[in-house]
Amino acid sequence: MILIKRRNFIKTFGSSLLGLGLFKDAKAKSLGKMGPLQGQSSLPKVKKYNPLGKTGFKVSDVSCGAISLFEPNVLRYAYECGVNYFDTAESYLRMKGESYVGQALKDVRDKVIITTKHVYNFSQKIERSSILQRMEASLKRLQTDYVDIAMVHSIEDISPLQNEEIQAAYSQLKKEGKIRFTGFSSHNPKLTLKQALESDFAQVVLFVYSHMEGKEIEPLIKQARQKGIGTVAMKIFAGGMQGNLKSLVNQNVSYPQASIRWVLSNPDIDCCIPTLSSYSHVEEYVTASGQPLDRSSLKMLADYRLQADRLYCRVSCKACLSSCPNNVAINDILRYAMYFENYGMEKEAIGYYAELEERTRSLHCANCVGHCEGACPYGLRVRDKLVHSHEILTV
Repeated sequence: MILIKRRNFIKTFGSSLLGLGLFKDAKAKSLGKMGPLQGQSSLPKVKKYNPLGKTGFKVSDVSCGAISLFEPNVLRYAYECGVNYFDTAESYLRMKGESYVGQALKDVRDKVIITTKHVYNFSQKIERSSILQRMEASLKRLQTDYVDIAMVHSIEDISPLQNEEIQAAYSQLKKEGKIRFTGFSSHNPKLTLKQALESDFAQVVLFVYSHMEGKEIEPLIKQARQKGIGTVAMKIFAGGMQGNLKSLVNQNVSYPQASIRWVLSNPDIDCCIPTLSSYSHVEEYVTASGQPLDRSSLKMLADYRLQADRLYCRVSCKACLSSCPNNVAINDILRYAMYFENYGMEKEAIGYYAELEERTRSLHCANCVGHCEGACPYGLRVRDKLVHSHEILTV
């Protein structure tokens, strides 16, 4: 493939997208945030590809999470930089996320690996026909006849996956060639990874793993990898608060690059999926591909931990939930606040919060004595965070 400079890439690819309404005046809206990394005159390239479990796929170590993508040509730029694994979900951007992936990659479909995910309410009856219909709708948005990996999304316990309707639906989709492999994503890997070792449903798993949380699940990750399950890491930036921590802003080492290097230094991680929502993200993150975890990266991570330790609510931690007399969805709410404040996903975060049952929102936390704070093993001011979250997430 001939390498082209990014501005020429944008000009060429943008012209081809004008008829689809995708480019949206990228020169005016995007070039301002697209300055190349210092000293870089050509496309950054992925330097390492790893086997994805026993699927037979080889995936770019730095891959793509498309949870907050707003321009499909960013995805195409990532592909040109060597990214070949793209993760999306039915729910991302209110069903627009899959459409963006499809628009950007439909003509290179045979050269990329696409994962999509679906959330199920296990407190309600699950019907095979509904699963099949939702997958058909996803395929239509993705502009493809199949997805490589279909995941059950955001599951805290995989026991419900033994449901006969779920088993039958995914088995049928595999037989029809509409999905190739199955798996799940989870914010509770301490339980779900252990369960995956005793189940045949998941050929690929997506889970929280970063330098601030996940060390305790490394034995489970290794066992999953030994079983042949593909391992994909998410939430790798531990809250992504670097923009609000002044001492990290102007250092020579990029915090995201240091985080990526840390995650990929674990040989049992096949790839990670940082969100690639801008050209600068693509360049910065791809540059970390295949790079060793060096002393400067370790120092950057130590500085971040020092400042974020009492600020970051660990996504996979549930220690405070049972302490709340009102059954507030503490970890979900604080994750949505993280999306709002650090991920640039204000509208999505507000929408997620609005979808919570009213009784589980943090409407009345200001009047509580703060049982959750006493239960937090990291000393976070959880009640104050919940009150603040309600303020920013309420329209």
